[in-house]
Amino acid sequence: MGDTKANLFDSADSELDQLLSQAKQDLLARQQEKEATKVQTNSQKPAALTVPIRLNTGSNAHTSTLLKFDEQTGRAQLDIDNIYAQLSSTNASAIDAQIEAKTLCPDPTIKRKTPSQLAKEKESSSGKRWFGMKAPTMTTELKNNLRVLQLRNVLDPKRFYKKDAVAKRKLPKYFEMGTIIEGPTEFYSSRLTKKERRSNLVDELLADKQARSYFKRKVGEIHARNESGGKNWYKSRTRGKAGKASTSKSKKNHK
Repeated sequence: MGDTKANLFDSADSELDQLLSQAKQDLLARQQEKEATKVQTNSQKPAALTVPIRLNTGSNAHTSTLLKFDEQTGRAQLDIDNIYAQLSSTNASAIDAQIEAKTLCPDPTIKRKTPSQLAKEKESSSGKRWFGMKAPTMTTELKNNLRVLQLRNVLDPKRFYKKDAVAKRKLPKYFEMGTIIEGPTEFYSSRLTKKERRSNLVDELLADKQARSYFKRKVGEIHARNESGGKNWYKSRTRGKAGKASTSKSKKNHK
């Protein structure tokens, strides 16, 4: 019995040793695989950029003849005395000749404008103060629109504008025409429908019935004011009196 027990213990120890050795081999194999993957990932990564702490400007203050280095502050400054000495040592007449040659022979690629071209460009726009507003080609339609805008104090009886001397005032030379876009709150109050829209201001005013009746009344008032005391005014007055007298006579005869 004792021998069998001893054999069993020996076999169990040998099996344990085998298992431990296999576990060690597995761990070593896993570590080697991890190290291999790390090496691969590091090789695939792009190389880090090495930026120098100081940029190389290409000039050294210690060796340059035009610069002087201040050892206390650590700054480089222009050596003015040395520059003047170098300039005086060179041939001044040769430098003057080069400057004159460059000024007398301008660059052929640069096209300079003539005074007439500059004057035309100046007249074509209002200048930088008015953001280069152009002078448009004046047509009859534009003239009528501008005249209507100048007479805006007569267009709307409910709106007051400052009275303007229209006869003396000239039409502007530089201007731009635009369209006022109504907001969403003005959809029902101050918006023109497609039927009411016209190509210009004059057509829109003539298409409006209220505006036409107002213009007719105002024109009649102006004519009556201008003709008062004249021949036509006298004739209308005498006609009115004669008509009243004939009606009164007919009434008396009828009685």
